[in-house]
Amino acid sequence: MSHILVVDDDASHRTLICDALEEMGYRTEQAGNGREALDQLEGDMPGAVLLDLRMPVMSGWGLLDALKKMPRARALPIIIISGYGFEWEAELVGAAGYISKPVDLDKVRVTVQQIVGPPEVALVH
Repeated sequence: MSHILVVDDDASHRTLICDALEEMGYRTEQAGNGREALDQLEGDMPGAVLLDLRMPVMSGWGLLDALKKMPRARALPIIIISGYGFEWEAELVGAAGYISKPVDLDKVRVTVQQIVGPPEVALVH
């Protein structure tokens, strides 16, 4: 797994989630909207994307539509994090998981580990 991309327009929210994941051993990257996320996805594909739905510039819905058109992103696990959606909506759009806001960091940790697997452990010689 390369990294986990956290996409949310609230910088403090992104940092909170990234800090929790990095404490577990995951590498993270951040994007403030769907457009920034698409730009980042031109490079290394992450192991998963945690995606807010309501954002300026390009919403999470817009990013989901764009990802459907990217052949190399078809198997990319998306975990929706939103206070405006429902778990059944996430299932309808093919998301791998759904976490409601306000975010429970324990739920983030468990969901990411279930979907992505445990973080890679660096071997020390």
